[in-house]
Amino acid sequence: MVSLKKIEKAKNLAKILTDKKNFSLIKFTNIPHQKLETLRKKLKEKQARFTVIKNALFEKAVESLTSLNEKFSQIKEKFFPLKENSALLTFDGDWSEALSSFYKFAQEEKTLFFKFGFLDGVLYSDKELIKISQLPSKSQLLAKVVGALKSPSFRLYYAFKFPAFRLVTVISELSKKKGGEKNG
Repeated sequence: MVSLKKIEKAKNLAKILTDKKNFSLIKFTNIPHQKLETLRKKLKEKQARFTVIKNALFEKAVESLTSLNEKFSQIKEKFFPLKENSALLTFDGDWSEALSSFYKFAQEEKTLFFKFGFLDGVLYSDKELIKISQLPSKSQLLAKVVGALKSPSFRLYYAFKFPAFRLVTVISELSKKKGGEKNG
């Protein structure tokens, strides 16, 4: 007989999956509790949450949502049945920074791996998530674009300013020489 607690947990998990537009399922093995808490703290700073879940409950939650959204049908077809320990990584803010932060931590720890992810309405495999997490964040890209746009304008400004400055310097030197010749 199915316990009411498990049914309630599956419903709560289904609500999280529908509320959060971006999430990733993570595989983990033998990670010390202290490391896990360090990861959670880093992710919290990036507006993300790392929650250990039971595969069966995740499968039930996704199963209940397949009729509501095609993305859950895709998850069911491609990745079920789930194996190995799983955790749900959900993103509240900019997922690119949190995903990058998780990937850097996983590179150091070697016990955390992507299973799949759902970002901005697109389902990604583990290999695709690794590539995405290595990209610069949105804020870094915007800074580069602004810098690139700003740089040519400054170069143009100084390109116009430099000849005029040289001309003023030459005229000033000539006037000093001619003033010196008249006095002498």
